[in-house]
Amino acid sequence: MSPLDTIHVTKTARKKRDRYLTPEELKVVLRNRSGYVCRKVSPSHEDLYDKTKFIMRGSFFELDLDIVFTVESNRTVVVTQMSQHTDSLRGHFYEQVGTTAADAVSAVPN
Repeated sequence: MSPLDTIHVTKTARKKRDRYLTPEELKVVLRNRSGYVCRKVSPSHEDLYDKTKFIMRGSFFELDLDIVFTVESNRTVVVTQMSQHTDSLRGHFYEQVGTTAADAVSAVPN
């Protein structure tokens, strides 16, 4: 069983459904769409950031969004969704793990 089989959408992410995506659309994105998937890193501090927390950036259902989610052993949790207000998620403090939420699942340490 994959953590993507069970996707929990938090109250925070659900509240934003009028501006962004519905819980069902969020599930479709995480299971079937691609974008730029990364996590925060600190080159100077090992384990400073949670290695199970990711950002998926892309255009989904005609909206440019960042979807913040965590991968747990038995589920994926959508923490929030927001407009792309940061210029770039590439560079020194972000590590690209792939293009899909499945890539994020594979990047979580055992």
